[in-house]
Amino acid sequence: MDSDSLVPVYWPEDYLQGDAMRQTLQAEGIPCLLEGENQASWAGSGPFGNAGRCRMRLLARAADLDRVKKIIEEGTWPTYT
Repeated sequence: MDSDSLVPVYWPEDYLQGDAMRQTLQAEGIPCLLEGENQASWAGSGPFGNAGRCRMRLLARAADLDRVKKIIEEGTWPTYT
C-alpha cells in the first residue's frame, strides 16, 4: 500500500464527533478527510447516531495511521456528549 493512500481510520457516530476529530487531526498537521458527511443525513444520522449505508468515515494517509490512532485513543479531541 502506498503511504499516501487514504485509509479509513474511524467511523464517527455523528457529524459533530467526526468534525471534532477532523479538526483535531488537522491542528496536529495530519491531513484527513471526513467522507460522507453530507450523505449521512439521508440515512438517518442525527440524535440516534450514524446509521445506514451512508455511514461517515474519517480518512487519513496510511503513513499517519499510528499517529491518528494514538490521538483518537487518547481522546484529546473535543466531545459533545
